[in-house]
Amino acid sequence: MHGDFRSLLSVFITLVIATSSVKAFYIPGWSIKSYVDDEAIPLHVNKVYSDNTQLQFAYYDLPFVCPPSGKKHAGYASGRSVSLNLGEVLRGDRIMASDFDLAMGQDQECQYLCSYKVNRQAVKRTRQLIDDGYVAEWIVDNLPGATSFVTVDRTHKYYAAGFKIGFTDLSPVTMRPRYFLNNHFTLVVRWRRAPGRSGSRGGKVIVGFEVYTKSIEKAHRDSTGCPQDVHGDSDGLEMYITPNNTHLAHQYPSSSYLPEEDDIDDGATLTIPYSYSVYFREDESIDWSKRWDMYFNNQEDSNIIHWLAILNSIVICSLLTVIVAMVISRTYRQVYGKDGTSDEGKVLIKRKKPKTGTKSPRLREKAPSGLLEQKDEVDEDVSSDDEEYVEDNSGWKLLHGDIFRSPKHAAFLAPLIGSGTQFVFMATGLLMLSCFGVLNPSFRGGFVSVGIGLFIFAGIIAGYFSSRMYKTFGGMNWRKNTWMVTSTPIPLVECGADG
Repeated sequence: MHGDFRSLLSVFITLVIATSSVKAFYIPGWSIKSYVDDEAIPLHVNKVYSDNTQLQFAYYDLPFVCPPSGKKHAGYASGRSVSLNLGEVLRGDRIMASDFDLAMGQDQECQYLCSYKVNRQAVKRTRQLIDDGYVAEWIVDNLPGATSFVTVDRTHKYYAAGFKIGFTDLSPVTMRPRYFLNNHFTLVVRWRRAPGRSGSRGGKVIVGFEVYTKSIEKAHRDSTGCPQDVHGDSDGLEMYITPNNTHLAHQYPSSSYLPEEDDIDDGATLTIPYSYSVYFREDESIDWSKRWDMYFNNQEDSNIIHWLAILNSIVICSLLTVIVAMVISRTYRQVYGKDGTSDEGKVLIKRKKPKTGTKSPRLREKAPSGLLEQKDEVDEDVSSDDEEYVEDNSGWKLLHGDIFRSPKHAAFLAPLIGSGTQFVFMATGLLMLSCFGVLNPSFRGGFVSVGIGLFIFAGIIAGYFSSRMYKTFGGMNWRKNTWMVTSTPIPLVECGADG
């Protein structure tokens, strides 16, 4: 007995120590990736997405970006896909290595990337993506490239993952929208000294990755392809090719109006030059374990609003609980009284006297001492034997008859109960893993992957509860019900409803 108690105590202490150490690092990020000076840092491109549409595209599938050259950068050949887990695939990630050169501590004022020619169809497609508000996502050290924002009162800064591929404005002449493509990228990598022995040896960790975009016309670039003034103002690169309406003029010579847009490919192209700048800045105010907080702390006022909403929900639930408890307590007291027993609600039923006129056995055993006493004893025996109180089960008391009655469609109710336990197990597991830090933003796609794994594992629990409830309802072929209903149709319907 004492040995079992000691073993349980040791297991509990181990769990407490493991839980307290979770704050020091992300799980599964057991080892912090540190870089020394001049060490190459890989930059991966992922995808483009928009809040205005559900369609996502791989970055290298866009018709206006520089195609991968295939050269190795930081040990990765550009254009090579990175292995993804199930959650990343389902969320639309398409992570690939890029041609960007980054080295820890080395600032680059400007680096020419490529010049890419696009035709009219590609220009039209680019304008559509810019109009839909598409955002590109790049990744450095598992951090998505972020757009930096500052609060209204300028008290703190926060991040928004991704950066816009372009922007629009109105032409001062025609008052029509113009579309500009961002073709110069300023990459700001924030770092701090690595903790522990790695930091004493000169190791550095990345705590922030910011991307600042700019549209620069080709005429404002030098012979190397870099902008003449990276930080100054310049005209943007408009995604526009002068329409060629020669064939339309020949086709409709008498028409006074010709459309400006022409979808016919006449070989006209637009050259898009790409360049980037890299800056490394030390930032000791951000811990590596809290570097993701910048992506979620967008406004301080929003936290206050969340707490007010939570407090409001708690107050409303408490009031409703008190009201329901008072109604139930009042109903109970009216029926059963303060002592828990009451004759109210009982019906008095009188039995009919038998026609045979037989005497009571008590009269035969006891000899009468007088006529008056004999009459009183007969009346008492008749009143006690011929009257009976029967409890009146009416109204809400009739519920006890429906509680243990087998349902009409038990073959479908039992699998639904089993699937419900399956979802409860999955939700509880995800919540516990998130609380312990196993599921965190650094584990890209982990929430979906682990959720699917828990759902599949919980199929055992769903089968048990489904078969158990089916047998409780009086079902005979519980194996067929478990395999034919619980394991296949119900999950398909649930997944279809979620999709």
